[in-house]
Amino acid sequence: MRATTVLFLATIAARGVAQTSTAASPPSDSARSRSVVSGHPEIGRNTTWMMAGALGAGIAVSLFDSRLLTDTRRLGNHTAMDRGSAIGNAIGGPGPIALGLALYAGGRVTGDDFVTTTGREVMRAVLVSGGLTAMIKGAVGRSRPFASPGDADEYDPGHGFLNSARASFPSGHTSAAFAAATVLVREMNRTHPRTRLILDPLLLSGATFVGFSRVYDQQHWPSDVVVGAALGAITGYEVVAHAHGDRSRINLGFLSHLMLGRHDHEMELGWSIR
Repeated sequence: MRATTVLFLATIAARGVAQTSTAASPPSDSARSRSVVSGHPEIGRNTTWMMAGALGAGIAVSLFDSRLLTDTRRLGNHTAMDRGSAIGNAIGGPGPIALGLALYAGGRVTGDDFVTTTGREVMRAVLVSGGLTAMIKGAVGRSRPFASPGDADEYDPGHGFLNSARASFPSGHTSAAFAAATVLVREMNRTHPRTRLILDPLLLSGATFVGFSRVYDQQHWPSDVVVGAALGAITGYEVVAHAHGDRSRINLGFLSHLMLGRHDHEMELGWSIR
């Protein structure tokens, strides 16, 4: 039922609003901050507004899921659309993590700290958004469009972990694409602001195209894509905030502790608890 989707969105938005109202310090997710916030910092206002926006958009789109999916299938030439969606699916699959690895490796080889750090942040955002997406998919158990044609309200809570046909909500491909795009947008805007007018539309349009491809291929309902995009964007936003000294509850003990580095000429990947 749609109530499951609405309840999930309402919960994350309510938590963000409640935490913001009790915060005694300035927003913790400002990318300009360079000092580590002590104690128990809260989700900042920008992240809270993104959550509220995701809530509104997710609810609105979920009311028209079946109609929007049908209309998407009617767009353009099917042969061309099929080819385009295949590209979008490929980009949203291994693409984001491969991009992060390429940036990280390229930065290490060339000695470019900015590229290395950005690659690390992309991988962190993609891995964390992927983990969160997988947990939500399993818990919600929403049926994919091909598994429940015309019925966007078929849910089997708890059965999305092992049954891919019941793992529609939210879209993992879209989440990964927006997580990577958000990290790149924030970091490039901070260090190369002149690229904003060209790079931002390209990155965000590419991530949006991934989401469209998932709907066109009947792998996801439109609201799955909207929530996946929001989840990826918020994760990417928080990863960059943390990289510049911020800590917030949304990444406390999980998001901020992905370790990636080199030891004795070998790559190391792990998690720390601190």
